[in-house]
Amino acid sequence: MNFKPRTSQGRTLSLEQLEIWLDELDPPVAGVSSIDGFLAAVAAGPSVIDPDVWIKSILREHALNARSAPARRTILKRYNRICIELAEKPEAYAPIYMRTEEGEVLLEDFANGFFTAMHLDMEAWKPFIADPQFGYPLAALLGHSTITGGPSWIEQLGDPSANLALVDTWRMVPQIISLINDQCAFARMTPAA
Repeated sequence: MNFKPRTSQGRTLSLEQLEIWLDELDPPVAGVSSIDGFLAAVAAGPSVIDPDVWIKSILREHALNARSAPARRTILKRYNRICIELAEKPEAYAPIYMRTEEGEVLLEDFANGFFTAMHLDMEAWKPFIADPQFGYPLAALLGHSTITGGPSWIEQLGDPSANLALVDTWRMVPQIISLINDQCAFARMTPAA
């Protein structure tokens, strides 16, 4: 018997196609930038989380729908790319951000996705958050999140110079994610007690 080797693991979507697919879901789910922040936290964070768990967290009730298979593959492909880049060439890691029509970077969705993923295993994050070397850069990123229990830290700051500093946080996110990945690497390799 002659079997033809399978050359494709199934169809994936471009990021633009994924965004369109996500926008059409009812009930809605997060967009590409939020998913990218989520994946960055899962890939770089202190614990290994089963992909079935985090895919369901991203796509919710749409996760097991047969029509979602290309989207799931696209999300898994992006996750794998983030993992490989952080492990082999961290300077190549480039987050996906929302932008205004004028080109201004909006970090809120990415930060919201990151914060959401942290909640999959917040206990594992706590020792790292308590360390100022780790916690301060993380706070700069999470300062843009609007799901931390109120308005974003940027909105809460009355100091214009502090606001200006946080506005450019998006430029530091690749280094922040790389730092998180490096600091959490040992924790990911150590089995939970």
